[in-house]
Amino acid sequence: MSNKKFHNHLYYPVLEGDRMSEMFSKIDFLSSLLDVKMKRHELLSNNLANVDTPGYKRYDIAFEELLKSKLNRRTIPLVTTSEKHIDARKQLMDIKPKVYREEDYRFRNDGNNVDIDKEMVELAKNTLSYNIISEQISKNFKMLQTAISEGRK
Repeated sequence: MSNKKFHNHLYYPVLEGDRMSEMFSKIDFLSSLLDVKMKRHELLSNNLANVDTPGYKRYDIAFEELLKSKLNRRTIPLVTTSEKHIDARKQLMDIKPKVYREEDYRFRNDGNNVDIDKEMVELAKNTLSYNIISEQISKNFKMLQTAISEGRK
């Protein structure tokens, strides 16, 4: 992860530029995932609040599907040999979540399509996913903190 360099009679760990920017890119990407999870939580909670509203149609957010399709399209690992090449990580950051309203089906006779059981399961999955992503961000910050504290020795 780091190497020791001599500077002003002190040894300090240095994360190479690419690895450092990769770590910050990862943190940025994970934080954007948290934003999506938070928005999804808001939408699912709103769906649950409107479970008894006649004619209400459920809302959700499409992001994981877009991300999966983007990742599945890339079959050959990309190597950039020039600054003018397209950065694959930037392409992932360019994926924008899309909020949509489900009009396809009706769950009940009153036109409402919210299934309370499905919403509760999706809310639990979303919460678990949010917690996992938060933990990953925390681990990345701990690595940075270790690099900084080792640099002071």
